[in-house]
Amino acid sequence: MDSNLENAKQFLSNGDYNKAIDAVNNVIASDPNSAEAYSIRGFARALNGETEQGLVDTKTSYQLDPNNVANYYNMAMVYKLAGQLEESKQWFEKVLTKDPNNTWSIYGIATIYADQGDDDKALEWLATAIKIDSSVKVVAAEQDHFERFHENSVFKSLVLP
Repeated sequence: MDSNLENAKQFLSNGDYNKAIDAVNNVIASDPNSAEAYSIRGFARALNGETEQGLVDTKTSYQLDPNNVANYYNMAMVYKLAGQLEESKQWFEKVLTKDPNNTWSIYGIATIYADQGDDDKALEWLATAIKIDSSVKVVAAEQDHFERFHENSVFKSLVLP
């Protein structure tokens, strides 16, 4: 069972969402109470365009283990992919209550503010994420969330070398 979970995580990282889903389906078949499997499947389904099913799975994971912080992040991402930005932000904030320096949750909040047009808050959260992990600069420079910021002097000072 653990090898199926590890395989699922690897498939997810590699962008092979169907294989990730198949691997966690095997876990769920043998352990229908595996919160981690539902969380991974939910994120994979959402990335595969099945956001409603992704929400069902991540919510099931939360019911099985309400203390699984990794699922909080997955839930935030699934809500984000579903276009439910306020719900997404709430789950990113929930991650931060348990792990205040979680770079990618901080970055996630920055992207939400950027998508909502709140440039000041977007840049504030982006600066915080970059202070924790400078590799965020590369991601921010390439993602659509910040494309309109490329001529912004604050963005340039944060992201460009």
